[in-house]
Amino acid sequence: MEVRMYKTKDKDAVLRMERAYLDSPWSETVLLNTLRNPDTVMVVAEDNIGTAIGYGSFSKVIDEAHINNICVDSKARRKGAGGIILRRIERIAVERGCEKILLEVAADNLEAIGLYKKFGYKELYVRPKYYNGIKDAVVMRKET
Repeated sequence: MEVRMYKTKDKDAVLRMERAYLDSPWSETVLLNTLRNPDTVMVVAEDNIGTAIGYGSFSKVIDEAHINNICVDSKARRKGAGGIILRRIERIAVERGCEKILLEVAADNLEAIGLYKKFGYKELYVRPKYYNGIKDAVVMRKET
């Protein structure tokens, strides 16, 4: 598996995974507008034949990295892709001067919460009905 910076050719794969796996998927317009921000970074994980199997992005806000999304295709789950993407995001955030990394994750996504805890993230608080006015979000942070 290789994790590299997002390229324009990745747009369709990212949007497909957004729609398939996330509670609040980005539209093409939101994706493209987000990527126009010079303080936003997106990485894409590819399998050994060059197929996008996951991605992650963050936006730098002063000295903090705010993780926007991390998503892994179902066929690549439980094989370490999420952790590899997360580590790459963390390295880039530190290189860009971020002292903290924040994220929110659906409270019922216990697998993702477990991954973040494994990598040193601490739960801060819950945002009630954050996703589509229905699902709670757990806000988590890690000091770099």
